[in-house]
Amino acid sequence: MRSLIYRHSLCFLFLLLCSKAFSQTDHGAHQPYSSYWFVDGLLKWNKDTDPHARFNVSKTPLAGRFVDPATQINAELSTEPAISSLVASHPTSNHPSQGFRTVQQYAFPYWQYIDYFVQWGGSAGEGIIVTPALPWIDAAHRNGVSILGTVFFPPVVYGGKMEWVREFLQKDADGNFPVADKLLEVAGHYGFEGWFINQETHGLDAADAENMQDFLKYYQNKAQGRFKIMWYDAMIDDGRIVWQEELNHHNAMYFQKGGQRMSDIMFIDFGWSVTQMEDSHRAALEMDRSPWELFSGIDVQSRGYQSFVPWKSLYKDGKPYTTSIGLYWPNATFDLAKDKQPETVYQEEQKFWNGTTPEAKVKKGRVWEGFTRYFPARSVIDEVPFVTHFNYGLGRFYNEKGQRLSDEEWHNLSSQDILPTWQWHVDTTQVGVTFDFNESYTGGSSVRIDIRKGGEEIYIPLYKTRLALDGGEGFELAAKGTGTLKLSLTFSDGSSRDYPVELQTGWDSFSGKLGDVPSANVVKIGVKAAGDNGQHIYLGRLGMTNGRKTKIARPGASIELFPDGDKAEMYIHIKGDKNVRYHSIYQLNRNGGKTWLGQTSSEHYYVPAVMNRDKASHITIQVVSIAGDGTISPPSSQKIAWK
Repeated sequence: MRSLIYRHSLCFLFLLLCSKAFSQTDHGAHQPYSSYWFVDGLLKWNKDTDPHARFNVSKTPLAGRFVDPATQINAELSTEPAISSLVASHPTSNHPSQGFRTVQQYAFPYWQYIDYFVQWGGSAGEGIIVTPALPWIDAAHRNGVSILGTVFFPPVVYGGKMEWVREFLQKDADGNFPVADKLLEVAGHYGFEGWFINQETHGLDAADAENMQDFLKYYQNKAQGRFKIMWYDAMIDDGRIVWQEELNHHNAMYFQKGGQRMSDIMFIDFGWSVTQMEDSHRAALEMDRSPWELFSGIDVQSRGYQSFVPWKSLYKDGKPYTTSIGLYWPNATFDLAKDKQPETVYQEEQKFWNGTTPEAKVKKGRVWEGFTRYFPARSVIDEVPFVTHFNYGLGRFYNEKGQRLSDEEWHNLSSQDILPTWQWHVDTTQVGVTFDFNESYTGGSSVRIDIRKGGEEIYIPLYKTRLALDGGEGFELAAKGTGTLKLSLTFSDGSSRDYPVELQTGWDSFSGKLGDVPSANVVKIGVKAAGDNGQHIYLGRLGMTNGRKTKIARPGASIELFPDGDKAEMYIHIKGDKNVRYHSIYQLNRNGGKTWLGQTSSEHYYVPAVMNRDKASHITIQVVSIAGDGTISPPSSQKIAWK
């Protein structure tokens, strides 16, 4: 294997074909798209004149994360190594700003194991600077993951041009780098953490290399630690493209130059050996940098868990060994799923992240090690209230409290909940646990527990937490099924307490007070299930509450409607309360019911399809705001002329 981008160019074509076959391509005339540019387009960009810019702004802050050794699968795992994930979730152009009208589109459920997410993309025919899409920013931030856009300079053979690099490195009369300033402006306005720079255009010289180093220094000094750079191992000190597969004297100046941090992290090309990674580890320490800021590239594009990886170079004695890990195209889980449906994609995800067993060997008898046994799961659940509906971020329908409000498919990671920390640390001979995409309490999914061996009560850990209690807390749980179920809380002193739940065949919501508990800190939330072989239990909502309802004001909203026959596109602009987790948007029906149109945590949202089958002169749109504890605001309703 050689460079990232040689494979990228080929597999990008593959993704384009895949996207046409398996994801939405019929977009409305008013559809907003995520941003992408060539350098001249970036320099001309103005947030106030770009009609799509307002639809790409994330309001979700980057959550803090913690790791508690007491609740790790292996308490001795180091918290220093990290995982970066380069995901090509869509072609560069025509990437909808706020989701899709199909479930046949990639979603990611294992945020707890990664530290950086890169929106991978760019092409010589579309644009070389790509921002992360808003839903990915929201989901990453909700899980405490930093997210980066991509700057991609392709090889000349794939359409790259030396002048693009030199245009990128231009200085103004005062010695400033206008492109660096613009990259910082874009990241700050859209709300993401920085950029992955992948320079693989041949033909440049030592002067260009020096300019690139000056660019990185300028960026770092202007960023003041707020925004990051991930550098890819390709360009060397004399400007040539020679992949080093390690940190050495030919590429170190793009990582650290004397006392100057040039890039925050470095993605090392795929052809490395254990000796090279050991040398890189030492080289980083000699620069007074952490070796865990180096990421050994693993190419899993097209092969997923069947990829070959020299695991012994990365793990030793059951622990990460030399560097952090950089994954390229882990969304191969979607590509490999035969029908592109959520169930089969999630099965591929479980194999990829959890590893395969000796009974499920991959090619040539190798076992795919996975990552969950070597990297501790991070968590952001550190305060009450905490509420989840186990919403995967997509659905074939949309429910609220078990009531169907839409039969349309949707995909929007802005709506994705914090998913269970452990997926799933259980004895699979006793019980099976997965996401169910045909049942939900609120959203488009739930957690399904399948009893496989009757009689014995089985503990299923769900969430790693750090919840300090003050004595007034309670719990909420929406569930249904047959068998028996208990909510089980584990405390910091190692003790636990169970709270029985009475199951019905239909969705029911249960609540209760924690009472006098043995410790003031909850460190793990799980359930205990029992029943007969073949019985099923569904979990639709889980909440830890403090008895206080968040005050949340009625949202203000203005609407732009674009009718075309009995169908319309719609822009909705929302002024919401500071305590908003998200806004839900509905169309009120003439029969007194309502249809769910979408959900956003942003101030501007696009609805692709509002129907007027009765050819009424007006329709009524309603917006409600929902706080993090589930408190719902008074509704804001508007009657809109259909004309």
